[in-house]
Amino acid sequence: MDKKEWEVVMTIPAEALRQTHDTVSLLIGQASLALHRRGARIHPGAIVTYLAAEQEREHDEIRRFFIGVAIGLLRV
Repeated sequence: MDKKEWEVVMTIPAEALRQTHDTVSLLIGQASLALHRRGARIHPGAIVTYLAAEQEREHDEIRRFFIGVAIGLLRV
């Protein structure tokens, strides 16, 4: 992370980062549980596929945003 990127990170309030982390973790956990209930193998690719389908069905723009963040993190 270069200095400019670090400065951007440092301008985000800690509480907002914590809430984002919690929300994304919850979404990934919910996807994992849904896959487990279906008897599917749980791995990042399966979770991304599940979340992408969930994102397509979602009408709430904020939830769609957080699902997109989760997908992006899993694709790294």
